[in-house]
Amino acid sequence: MRLWPRRRTTPAQEWANPTTIAVLEHDLLGIQPEPGTAAALTIALRNAGNCFEHQPIDATTREDRGRTGLCARCGQSMIQTDGGYWRVAEA
Repeated sequence: MRLWPRRRTTPAQEWANPTTIAVLEHDLLGIQPEPGTAAALTIALRNAGNCFEHQPIDATTREDRGRTGLCARCGQSMIQTDGGYWRVAEA
């Protein structure tokens, strides 16, 4: 007979990845990560446009003059030309 109940074990907490948080802060809030960190490298590689073939997604808003979009694979900003072709937007 036990006088005290057995203590329940709590599962180990899974902490969020700080690199993922920094990349989300950059994407959503525009906060630049510190230079030399993994988040800065991730954003730099994503902005390099390392796709062999872009997969554009239309992201046009009412304020845009032309059709704009994003590549679903690498995240590059894209615009649609007069001929209907998508190309990477210049900075």
